[in-house]
Amino acid sequence: MKRLWRVLLAVGWVAAPLRAAEDQAVALPPFLVEELTKGPPWRYTQAIGYEVLARCSDATTRRVLAVNHALYQLLADILPASLRLDFTVPKALILYDEELTPAASREVIAGLLRDTKTAEPPAVELPSGLRLSRRSATPPPMRFLPNMRLWDRDAMTVFMITRRDDFDASTIGLTHNYVAYLVKGRTPALPAWFIQGFMAMYDDIKYAGTRLNLAPFEWLSPGHTGTLKKNPLAVPRAAALADVLAHRLPPVDPALPCEPLKLWQDSAHLFVRWALDPAGGTRKAAFHRFTERAVIIGHSEELFRECFGLDYAAAQAELTAYLPDAVRRTVVFKPEKLTPLPPVVLRNASDGEISRLKGDGERLEIAYVKALFPELVPKYLEQARRTLRRAYDRDDRDPRLLAALGLCEVDAGNPAAARDFLEAAAATGLVRPRANCELGRLRFAQARANPEGADGRLSVAQTAWVLSPLFAARAGRPALPEVYELIGDTWAASAATPTRGHLGVLDEGVRIFPRRPALVLRTAELHLRHGFRAEAAALVEIGALIADDDASRERAAALKAQLAAR
Repeated sequence: MKRLWRVLLAVGWVAAPLRAAEDQAVALPPFLVEELTKGPPWRYTQAIGYEVLARCSDATTRRVLAVNHALYQLLADILPASLRLDFTVPKALILYDEELTPAASREVIAGLLRDTKTAEPPAVELPSGLRLSRRSATPPPMRFLPNMRLWDRDAMTVFMITRRDDFDASTIGLTHNYVAYLVKGRTPALPAWFIQGFMAMYDDIKYAGTRLNLAPFEWLSPGHTGTLKKNPLAVPRAAALADVLAHRLPPVDPALPCEPLKLWQDSAHLFVRWALDPAGGTRKAAFHRFTERAVIIGHSEELFRECFGLDYAAAQAELTAYLPDAVRRTVVFKPEKLTPLPPVVLRNASDGEISRLKGDGERLEIAYVKALFPELVPKYLEQARRTLRRAYDRDDRDPRLLAALGLCEVDAGNPAAARDFLEAAAATGLVRPRANCELGRLRFAQARANPEGADGRLSVAQTAWVLSPLFAARAGRPALPEVYELIGDTWAASAATPTRGHLGVLDEGVRIFPRRPALVLRTAELHLRHGFRAEAAALVEIGALIADDDASRERAAALKAQLAAR
């Protein structure tokens, strides 16, 4: 192969590690001053759930997509799309040829670092885990990250600098951190037992070409595992399956050779491994079905029996029998057939596509830069604005571009400018959850400052005006807790009387985000205010259990007192 590249950890793929000397340097996102760079045009395509913007050869773009397509098929064999974080907004993939990276970009940032005059800046934690104390006037070594995964509340952008280095495609895999992001970010949230068990199992998985190899299970500790291989009766059995699924720790037992939490964690891991093992035949499909339904209606032995054809006792017996085999055997996951990448047709990107995708990626870099070198934020913000405005100033009014411009101004703390862009995007019917949510927030602030209803409350018209973009956000993926919290705050400030159906939207939010005290208690308050006492009482009980600060606990206690007084 003449054009190959190295893919690094930051985008969720893993290959060769960075050189040790590079790890000592400050890692910054790419800063591309393109006006100074001559070269091939940007190319564009849509494929496998991505919008792709590439400034490299078409062959390299297709190769990147082919590897990505294969990796996701391997992942889907154990973690189907229904159990992963999902986006309404297509993911963005930006590819850039290393040979085109202008030296001027590096010089701009190096100059800014030299000009930084900070007497005693705090130490910062680098992605490598090193801590850097910037007490010296001499700027530290600097490198630009060749690959980054950047995300917003409702979108993800992957930036990769393509290289002409050889690599073994069969050793590329999706990293633990990236898969954890997909699992933990899923809404409604997956059960804690699933997250614990699946991610512990994923730690033991190695990608091997067209299959996944799962190393033998380690039960509790290396010592216990060795003992188990010799005598299965000499070590603790798995915690009761009912307790694992209910997130109950085993009772404290002085004779237990490990902490109850460790026994629960490894029992969750064992259950997931047993359920997904291809040797179980249809058990894997039953497990995925059980998990999906348990998210919505909660786990129960009835649901378990319906999905697996076993009750808890029978499943517990199978787990006990499976454990000695699990510590000895490597499990191989291999899809029946990996489908090839569909034909990818690339064309020259339009000015609007370049501005929108590249500019939104630059916007997402700002949060990363802010954590390391806040002095550089203005420069990165200026670059993002300049890129986004390039097409806008040429009269491009693509709603996706308008939404990116609006979010850029929200992030920059410029609500007036943000509002204009977000209103224009919303007028087209755009559904981008965070953009719609931010517009609802801005409208709510304006309506609260100028209420038109009785007693200083929002009028019916104002209420509908604020709720409109919030309901548009609710229609997108992923669900955002802020959307439901703003809906609750709007009804709380409104002179209009919500129906039971209106409040049902908030009940939906509680089902999706049951551990958000502000949302649960606001929903309880509204149910109580409008006469739905039974619903309010149930929500107050939940709110009291999840309250995580004094204010929330006092709020829950006040609601309990109101219920008792009535």
